[in-house]
Amino acid sequence: MSHLPFTSLTHQRDRQLLRTRSAHQREGRQAMGLTREISEFVVRKSDLDFSSREIDATKTLILDVIGACVSAAKEPVTQFTTDYVKESGGAEECSVFGQGFKTSLGHAALLNGLTAHARELESIGQYTGSNPFTVIPVALAVAEKFGRSGKEVIEAVILALEVQVRLGMAGPGLFDRGLGSIGNYGAFGSTAAAGRLMGLNADQMQNAFGIAISQASGQQQHTGYMTHLLESAFGCRNGVTSASLAKRGVTANPNMIEGKQGFFEVYSSFGRGFDLNGVAEKLGKPYCVTDIFIKKYGACFMNHRSMDALMQLMRQHDIHFDDVERVRAEIPPFIADLLRFEDPKDGSEAKFSLHQALGSMLVDRDLPLPYLYPFSDKGAVDPKYQKARQKIEVIENKAMTGGRSMPYTQPVTVVMKSGQEYTAAVDAKQLKGSGHNPLSREELSQRHKTMTEEILSPSQIQRTIDLVDRLDQLESISELMQVATFGETA
Repeated sequence: MSHLPFTSLTHQRDRQLLRTRSAHQREGRQAMGLTREISEFVVRKSDLDFSSREIDATKTLILDVIGACVSAAKEPVTQFTTDYVKESGGAEECSVFGQGFKTSLGHAALLNGLTAHARELESIGQYTGSNPFTVIPVALAVAEKFGRSGKEVIEAVILALEVQVRLGMAGPGLFDRGLGSIGNYGAFGSTAAAGRLMGLNADQMQNAFGIAISQASGQQQHTGYMTHLLESAFGCRNGVTSASLAKRGVTANPNMIEGKQGFFEVYSSFGRGFDLNGVAEKLGKPYCVTDIFIKKYGACFMNHRSMDALMQLMRQHDIHFDDVERVRAEIPPFIADLLRFEDPKDGSEAKFSLHQALGSMLVDRDLPLPYLYPFSDKGAVDPKYQKARQKIEVIENKAMTGGRSMPYTQPVTVVMKSGQEYTAAVDAKQLKGSGHNPLSREELSQRHKTMTEEILSPSQIQRTIDLVDRLDQLESISELMQVATFGETA
């Protein structure tokens, strides 16, 4: 009786296991679950006739992310992470904005994903998951490595952001559970962008989403600390890792978004929960890229409604610091949990301090675009802002139910020493910088120049703006990456 070698038996079992897994995957695809539908949406080649408004909005977001990355090149958390990346080594294939060097795809996604968020200047939307800074750093890095065109970058950003935002809108319970949306819902956007630009097919894209879900992470408890900023970095790295592994043949459960032990059941079945009905049908109807907000202030977005309301009152009534007795700001409980630093000690805490945001505005009145200094390490302990914070009263209004995706306003009342009171409230659509009330082209250009002038020369800044403006015409993005990476003082 002959015996097969042990290795042959092992190979037979491996082949049978692969056949079984393939059969299971085919069964999942036949059911056409949401994971599959989203995968096909991301990789499709037809029906990509985007409007000029959608293309222009995407260019604006790309310029915004590049500016934010360059602006944060010297932040402490950036330097710590850069030291780690350089020590780790890797192929010099992808640019690190504003820092004058290239590194591996994964490390570039990590660093640019970090700096896009590090000064809280990132563009953002009203809904949970609407964070372009987990999509755009990945799209640019992958496009640079694989030689994709500017048009392909724009397509990938629009489609990936659409998936990320629609899934975020479907699952507000994740936020209610205390999880952070950036690294969790950001995993879908980063993976979609990377997968499309790497040329994944629908099967591979489906696997990539499953791989990404096993790496998705982030908690709101980190707000006010450097790790909160790193969650976008981890989300970006997750995307390129997941797409790269799926491209090489790594498999995953085919229904990891909608499965009974999948992402939404595990992460979002809390508080307001989730509802995946109609998600696939809503994709691209309309595209969410036109509804993203460009920040004027380098602080958590949850400050901005209150800040705009105070600015409105100051302008309408010619309010000056010395004439103010106090300022009352009402906020929902979930925002009170985030903006919890009454007396911030550094820039990380100042970005999550409504006391700092409103107090500094009272002092400075005429604010530059973007408004940054109060949310830096020096600004946090500036005596004039410390004094101003004493005039701010933040009230947690428990009647303001719901979460981030609710159309709430945040009333601000200024009580004058004369006894006169003025009140204003601003909702998300009224905010300057939103899709409904956008910054002008001149304001966007000036904002980018202010963000990058410490690193890039005036000619490099203008060249970056010009290249992004013509992005859909560029056969290669290599010059754009070069100009925005190798600045004069980097």
